[in-house]
Amino acid sequence: MILKLVVSLLISGAFGAILLYLIPPEELLRVFSSAGAETFLLSFILYSLSQAGRTLRWKILLGDAPFGKLFLVNSANILFNNLLPARTGELSWFYYTRRLGLGLGISLWSFLAGRLYDLLALCALFLISYLLVSAPILLLPGIGALLTVSLLIPYLRLILPVRGKLGEFRTFLDRELTPAVSLKLLIASLLSLLLKALSLYVLVNHLLEVDPFLFTFGFAGGELTTVLPVHGFMGFGTYEAGFVLPLRATGLEVKEALKAGFLAHTFLLISSFLWGAPATALLHTHSRKSP
Repeated sequence: MILKLVVSLLISGAFGAILLYLIPPEELLRVFSSAGAETFLLSFILYSLSQAGRTLRWKILLGDAPFGKLFLVNSANILFNNLLPARTGELSWFYYTRRLGLGLGISLWSFLAGRLYDLLALCALFLISYLLVSAPILLLPGIGALLTVSLLIPYLRLILPVRGKLGEFRTFLDRELTPAVSLKLLIASLLSLLLKALSLYVLVNHLLEVDPFLFTFGFAGGELTTVLPVHGFMGFGTYEAGFVLPLRATGLEVKEALKAGFLAHTFLLISSFLWGAPATALLHTHSRKSP
């Protein structure tokens, strides 16, 4: 735990030094002021819709839980994931779902299933955006392959043992996950990611002036870094690297891509706080009022 924290701080410290070496502080301030209040507002609305789509994914997995409360839990979970190092923010999911009356078993298995579809949707977005930019002729076969994988996921339970903790996960998949539900989960996760990508595209397009497919390629690279076991403090450094490298591979200049990645990442952190802080307060207020 301590080692991961030290590594996170070192990554972010190194990134900060590189950022300030390449881009003077006054230029960074101009980057933030250049977007304008209306652009920030539109981006925040799209970000909020993205979180509603993410909550829909949880609602599909936890049908009896109220959508509004799941939205609060989702918002709090994202905030703590951003603030706490070494993925310890994930523990907030179990803490708040417990307060909603969900047992540890259903909370754990739904969490694992949700993260599986997060990763699948990220890979799908990365693949689709790459094919649109580099090999459009392969787009339809690629989408077909993704849909096939989604429909086959429920049958993964057949390779899991029938006893022990994995046996419990198998029982959960057998009870909750059908091919139709699997497809719905992928669509909800992908919709959430697309809305999130659109919110950032609206925000940073004036810096990059690239087509949305190329931007989504970079966005997917940044989002893939969020599943790493260790990343920079609050994601600084690792997110920008994941964002810049795919765009750099397509010929965009590092400095411009880095400015856009830093602006996008900072916006995501601020937006997660704007939803996460009141969500956390409401969850605790509800808990105090409960008998």
